Amino acid sequence: MESYYFRCGDSVVDTRRKIDEAIRQWLTSKELMDIVEAFGGGYPNTSDNKKLAGWLLEFSENWDYRKKQKEATDAKTGEAARWLVKNDSISEEQGKAVFRGIDKLGLRNVSKPYLESYDYIVALGGARMSCLFRPRYVGQLISQMKSAPESAVMLSGMRPVADTERTATDTYAPGEMTEYDLINAGVEKTFNLEKEYEERKYCHPNANRSWAIRTYVAPQYDFKIQSVSGPSSDPETRRANSADTFAFFVKKEQINPHSKILLVTSQIYVPYQQLEAVRTWAIPNDVYVETVGFPTEWNVNQQGMMETANYLQEIRSTIQAVNRYLKEFGTA
Repeated sequence: MESYYFRCGDSVVDTRRKIDEAIRQWLTSKELMDIVEAFGGGYPNTSDNKKLAGWLLEFSENWDYRKKQKEATDAKTGEAARWLVKNDSISEEQGKAVFRGIDKLGLRNVSKPYLESYDYIVALGGARMSCLFRPRYVGQLISQMKSAPESAVMLSGMRPVADTERTATDTYAPGEMTEYDLINAGVEKTFNLEKEYEERKYCHPNANRSWAIRTYVAPQYDFKIQSVSGPSSDPETRRANSADTFAFFVKKEQINPHSKILLVTSQIYVPYQQLEAVRTWAIPNDVYVETVGFPTEWNVNQQGMMETANYLQEIRSTIQAVNRYLKEFGTA
């Protein structure tokens, strides 16, 4: 089943037109309406995307399970952990409405790229098994493509590995301390790399200001393999996010306008990550960005993130991304 997708166009103008149309389709989809109705909501009568998105943002506070469930906070990092949220307050009928809608809403079964080749294929960092599965899917996609990319890139941060994810991460990166370490272990396993590389690095007492760019020595491949951890744009408040790291990568590597970039994440994050990438990467840099997720069946018990509460949390994340996009670029 084809999902609603926030697809880039051939130009910035075309991208903005397509994204506006896709946002309207997503916001007014029967699938999202049914989920809202299952939780007691009734859609407002408006044709204004911004007003509808704002209403949904307020309504979706009901689905912010990380905020509502204090036990979902990791003791080491103090951050709300997605993999710890629970379904206790969700009824069977509400759960059915969610699972009827997630495919069409783009949170599941979006794994096949639209194009035959890309200039950059980028694995986004994450928690638990993500830093293994996402590089692994990058390798699988490259082997299936018409031509190799210029570079396979791992984007991550210096986030410390949480105690609650250690059982998972120790299966492929035992004892590693940061997300950057995890994704390096993941890409080394995927491409059978030795720990031989060139690395530019800046270390600061405030880890949010630190950065690293690693380029592996891999003459057996006709593309570069890189790992990038960027600094935060707001280092006194938070660690770097995906937008910070990509902006850092674009600046350091001088990515050309009109480059084609494929992002690899987990399927539950595809709509959120795609819309954020369009807003922070595609439009400001005039590049084409597309997002896919690694196969759902890879989500073994150690990865999780397939419960009703997880999907509702990420529907809310997408609504938040919609509001940010509309505030910056959208029309009514």
